[in-house]
Amino acid sequence: MGRFAAASVAWVLLAAGFSALPAQAQAPDPARALATLSPEIMFVRATGGWTTGEREGTSRIVLVRSGAPDGAQRLFVQWLNRPEAGSGRPAIAATEEIPEVFDWRVGIEDYRVEPEANGARVVIDGRVIGTGRSRRYVLSIGPPGEVTFSALR
Repeated sequence: MGRFAAASVAWVLLAAGFSALPAQAQAPDPARALATLSPEIMFVRATGGWTTGEREGTSRIVLVRSGAPDGAQRLFVQWLNRPEAGSGRPAIAATEEIPEVFDWRVGIEDYRVEPEANGARVVIDGRVIGTGRSRRYVLSIGPPGEVTFSALR
């Protein structure tokens, strides 16, 4: 193999090595992420940080259309682990549905997130589907698995 051919092969191997770098080294493509987002998702909102033992991260709420004829919604809380050094992406630590939103036929109209020391309090203004009655609810979020939902009087 001649010098020129050997240099060409070296450049091809070098280029192939660079293309094999991990994906986290590249900036995320927002257009691609949005294209994969389900149209059933009505909103996603970060709610606050959490810590338990040596694990820590953030939480978020996700409201999803249920597909029920009456327009009932489903609410989920997700806890995300803080990204490890170099990875750039958080991983989902846990997901929990708030079944009362669907069971009580709550139509969420507005919400306010109040971050707390180890979680968040989310005040939700809703309307009972069917009766149209306005109600206020509180969702308290702590570390993974610690969540409560209640109606205020």
